[in-house]
Amino acid sequence: MLNPKPTYGLGNSICSVSPVETLSFDLLQFLYHLALAILVGGSLVLGTAVAPALFAQARSRAEAGAMFGNVLARFDGLAVFSVLVLLVTSVLKAIGFEVTGAPETRLVLRWVSLAVLGIATLYSSAWANPVARQIRTATAGFDEQPASSPARVEFASLHERSRRAMSIAVVFGLLALFLG
Repeated sequence: MLNPKPTYGLGNSICSVSPVETLSFDLLQFLYHLALAILVGGSLVLGTAVAPALFAQARSRAEAGAMFGNVLARFDGLAVFSVLVLLVTSVLKAIGFEVTGAPETRLVLRWVSLAVLGIATLYSSAWANPVARQIRTATAGFDEQPASSPARVEFASLHERSRRAMSIAVVFGLLALFLG
């Protein structure tokens, strides 16, 4: 007897789904991977190419810091939006396509990776970077102050923690990419 519904491949399994379901899954996958690419790729490019180039070519450290701060401010908004896209697409993929019983270990590991990525990105892009920019903006003559001034010490601390958080986000983002 012939199966009246066409059979499509979805992930590693073969199941009967409509073309609309396949398109929905493909769209979710695309948005999910695009958000991960923005977060991981953007962070890698900013940290390994943009920042070193700006600090090497600018006339002063202050000028490079101001320029990179502007670049980072734009990326921070995109990063927070990408975390939201990851959250929505991951939930929709799980509910609609991936979990039919007890979740596989691979899925749980991916969700943990995404949670760490999201927390690290939100810490860096939604809190530490904006606060550091505010300190820099609100402090008159910020770059002329000694490194031991309270504003510069707080800025340096936020900068280092933000850098560390984004490094963690990149590692866990790569793991999430690997896990699918």
